[in-house]
Amino acid sequence: MGYYDGTNGYEITLSYQYSENDSTVDEDSLLYDLEYTRDFGAAYYGFAKLQGTIESIPFDTSDNFLGFGVGYKIYDTRDIQWSVQGGVGYRVADLDTVSDLNEGALSLSSNYSNQINETLAITNDTDIIGSESDTVVYNDLGFNVSMTETLALRTSLVTEYHTDPAPGKDDTDNAFGVSLVYNFN
Repeated sequence: MGYYDGTNGYEITLSYQYSENDSTVDEDSLLYDLEYTRDFGAAYYGFAKLQGTIESIPFDTSDNFLGFGVGYKIYDTRDIQWSVQGGVGYRVADLDTVSDLNEGALSLSSNYSNQINETLAITNDTDIIGSESDTVVYNDLGFNVSMTETLALRTSLVTEYHTDPAPGKDDTDNAFGVSLVYNFN
């Protein structure tokens, strides 16, 4: 969900995943992203973001980043939007291990959206958070098919990759999703 007034932009993204197999919880996690942007001109902007994941709600483990930086709009047309941004910040992770994180970090992001026709849109959002202990890459590739002016069906593939995963965790986690999207505009 987002809002843009021509100079200032606000965006919130929440993605909750839950799955069970034979009464055993396989997945219980929340990915969140809160971001504020302020345009400095036609192509350049500044941003501040809070982003992270929470495993086993309400807070078994978490990995959070708070930072700021600058961005550039490569394409900004009615049908295609593509922006890249980079910045610095701080990463705090409670991993239920001796190696909890509390350190400076760098952030790189790419946000791409293409309205192919009146009913089909493709999005690909990539976020990289790197720190001394670990680098994490989040990628969300999605296809939206409009059913009405306010409702769309979204299929997505969300990938989370860690260079140094917590003990007992895989380095890559993929989730295929099907969602119903409501457009507030």
